[in-house]
Amino acid sequence: MSAATHSLPAASHAAPVIFIVDDEPVSAEIVAELLQLAGYHTRVFHDSQLAAEALSNSAVKPDVLLADFKMPGMNGLQLLARGKSEIRGLKTVLMSGLASDPALREKGFSPDQWVTKPFPVTTLLKSVRTALASPG
Repeated sequence: MSAATHSLPAASHAAPVIFIVDDEPVSAEIVAELLQLAGYHTRVFHDSQLAAEALSNSAVKPDVLLADFKMPGMNGLQLLARGKSEIRGLKTVLMSGLASDPALREKGFSPDQWVTKPFPVTTLLKSVRTALASPG
């Protein structure tokens, strides 16, 4: 499996684009499939550095950046903060099994939404919808 997989259609539609970043391929692919079934376009990355490069260089910019916290190299919180600084209006969702980890709250950045692993499908979809609906 490649480090990044695409599921963007040839013809662009109005559906929001979500970049999903998780170093666990199975988790990332499941999240992508669930979001696609809900009508979103997705692009999956298994490496946070590749995702950061895509944020800067991709012709298609995401509406939402959804990232796992615990990844080698750049963690999800760092990636979300970088995305926010590069893409105006980008919405962010952090996925983590470390819901009570104080280190996640002391980095000077808060994601728009937070999803604690494991999560029900409804929680994931609600978090994405809420992030998209949040101001600025």
